[in-house]
Amino acid sequence: MAQGTLTGDRQAFFSDIRKNIKTPPGGKAKRVENPMDGLFTKRETNVQDRRDLRERFIKEWNALGGEAHSVKNQVELARGLKQVIHERGIKKAMRWDHPELEKLNLEEAFSDAQAKLTKWPVADKGSNWKQEAASFEAGIVWADMAMAETGTVVLPHDAKQAASTCVLPLTFIAICTTAQLVDGFYDVMKTFKKRYGTQLPTTSTFISGPSRTTDIEMDLSIGVHGARYVYVFIMDEE
Repeated sequence: MAQGTLTGDRQAFFSDIRKNIKTPPGGKAKRVENPMDGLFTKRETNVQDRRDLRERFIKEWNALGGEAHSVKNQVELARGLKQVIHERGIKKAMRWDHPELEKLNLEEAFSDAQAKLTKWPVADKGSNWKQEAASFEAGIVWADMAMAETGTVVLPHDAKQAASTCVLPLTFIAICTTAQLVDGFYDVMKTFKKRYGTQLPTTSTFISGPSRTTDIEMDLSIGVHGARYVYVFIMDEE
């Protein structure tokens, strides 16, 4: 392959760039603290706003093939979970080790429906934990953020909130309150910056409906690289 030849004055070339970006020789470009300002919706929300966002999220999530439900309290949540357990024939499920899930007493709801709920980690480090995790029929998580604009739940991961819970079981269930609802991507990034600063989670998962995979022949498969059945329950915030 023929190689190009650099022609012209190198110094003049870079001087022209500096001139266009208004940076003097030896200087640095001005730091932009919030580069996404103005690109996405940005506003503060109150309780009623977030309830409106819930309706928008439910519409978007359901349009993508999932099922999202508005529930007032823990009693309605338990009723909804039992319905999913019976519909999907779930006998064995796992959940995140998350303080918000601890408050909901989910184990009782599963026990009432003749199903077992196990808290992550589901196996010892020395065992084949991936195979064990894949044997569960459902995974339950707490959605740290729910983006109404696209019907997306945002799930930062750590040792107690593993990605395996989201992607290995056939059924995915996310729980949150209206307090976790945000408008769009700007608010997600703003929350990440406020919460983590520069110490971002190693992995975060964005889920918008069931897993979809299309091969070269454009044949669509559901649930190959993630959950096939996806549910979100959004409770009223206290």
